[in-house]
Amino acid sequence: MQPLPELVKGLEVLKLFLKYYDFAFDKYENGKGSGGQFSVVTFKKNNKKFILGYRYSIGYVIYQCDESQVSHDFYLNGLGFAEQKQFPDFQSDDKLLAFHHVLHDFQYLINDFFAGECLQLKFLAKQQMEQLEERIRKSKEEGKYQFDRLKIERARQAFKKKDYHQCYETYRGIEYREILTELDKKTIAYCRKHIHD
Repeated sequence: MQPLPELVKGLEVLKLFLKYYDFAFDKYENGKGSGGQFSVVTFKKNNKKFILGYRYSIGYVIYQCDESQVSHDFYLNGLGFAEQKQFPDFQSDDKLLAFHHVLHDFQYLINDFFAGECLQLKFLAKQQMEQLEERIRKSKEEGKYQFDRLKIERARQAFKKKDYHQCYETYRGIEYREILTELDKKTIAYCRKHIHD
């Protein structure tokens, strides 16, 4: 499978800059998914890699040094260039525009990535990984609590209908009691008192 023609054209925009800093073409990886063909291209210099994913336009840009990887957006934001960066900002019909935006943003990465020791990259890659792990943890936690949240909602509906026995029994079935609010606890106490009176 050949790389997408518009990707090949777009890379011409970046090649001169990459070559100047001794980044050489490493490989294309092509594949096909439900959204159509996609390509991943890698440029390499010693222990550094510049990786670009492309489908209909540039999907992602990653910078790697040793085992540390950071996304374009996170890298530039972390270096304090959130307002100056041009990629990503919007999807354009001009397929080459995104490549010009990446090229523009390269100037902010010269000292650390292209000509430097990647000290900021490694620091920011660690931060990005920690944030990702935190999002995954929260997502798992939300999933863990999902059934109990449904039970709480059923219990509250039962309380509104004055079905205090059903409300109390539904609350009793909750596994993760730390998600109960003060109002839930008062409702449980009210139902318990009402049932036993």
